[in-house]
Amino acid sequence: MDASKLRNILADLTIDSNKNIIDTLDTLVSNISSNQQSEIVANFDKIKSHFTESVVNKYSPSNLQIVESIGATEYFGLSALKKINTILTENSYNIQKTNSDLQEYLKARNDFLDLVKTTNDNLGKLNINPHYYIDDTFEVGILMPTNLTGNKITSVTKELNRWDKVFKTLKELTGETPGDTEINFVNNGSLQFFIDNTAQIGACLAVAVERVVKLYKNIVEIRIAKEKLKELGVSSGEQKTIEKQEKEIFNKEIDKIALDLVKEFASKSNDSGRINELKIAMKGHVAYIAKCIDNGITIEIIPPEIKKPDELEETANAEEKNENKKLKATYEKALKQIEIVQKSMDTIKTVGKTGVDIVKLLIDPDTDNSDEEKG
Repeated sequence: MDASKLRNILADLTIDSNKNIIDTLDTLVSNISSNQQSEIVANFDKIKSHFTESVVNKYSPSNLQIVESIGATEYFGLSALKKINTILTENSYNIQKTNSDLQEYLKARNDFLDLVKTTNDNLGKLNINPHYYIDDTFEVGILMPTNLTGNKITSVTKELNRWDKVFKTLKELTGETPGDTEINFVNNGSLQFFIDNTAQIGACLAVAVERVVKLYKNIVEIRIAKEKLKELGVSSGEQKTIEKQEKEIFNKEIDKIALDLVKEFASKSNDSGRINELKIAMKGHVAYIAKCIDNGITIEIIPPEIKKPDELEETANAEEKNENKKLKATYEKALKQIEIVQKSMDTIKTVGKTGVDIVKLLIDPDTDNSDEEKG
């Protein structure tokens, strides 16, 4: 795991474990001991609110992997709430047992919090700074499962070269210079590649991934329904008709997604001839993204942390007011782009691990032009 990303998470966990929730958990133990039902409900509601709003719940897949690997899962976010709820309900008839289990959990959590703080402080002393996402940089992470690449350079290079073409097309589409893609950093110990991009690229890719994920889930539902019909004795001829329709639906939607992306994100600087070429390129890229999801590749987009502009004093002059107005407009635009990305990432999390070859047989050879397509 990357030390700078670890430092960022440790800093977040330190803030997330504020004293109020620790006191509330301690009070809950006391409530249970004295069987104060109304107080138990009130304090559990406070605990529920805290863990529901935890920053961990909004983490990207790569950050969640770090949370899991350091053993923080049970102490933060919805997983912590689930753990506490289990303690309170599994032995509800035995108050002494419930109280004992909760005290044991609190001790383990406090010990872990001490470890988090100490480790965070020590990493700071070693000049390892947190990896924050600031300004207008949207970081795209490509997380490749080892069962896809086999940790072979040729397999990894093939996927990265294909992604280089995707980013070059997105840059040209949105009016940027389509230079070679630069890797910001590689997460140590795993095949996770992170690439910095502008807000427009981040939003465009987010919309593409969200639409592809929804299509993927629809195809999965069709496949499940087809298997049920097979069990019910539907003839092979009718099954082939369903398979044909399935393929037609998939390729038609891939084409529509590509056209919608060009319509929404194409820069006015592109001439009509090049736009037609970009439509063809985007169709290939969207099909490739679908294949990535099918192969178990996780695509995450991490937006920057933006600060709302300060309110001006009443004594501000016209120049200051004009500058503040520009800052607010920039902030509102960035906020909308971040919301697009976050919505996309929430959709991605609903897919889970894939690699079940749903898409592989549906893509037309002319659409999945991953080797020949130039972007």
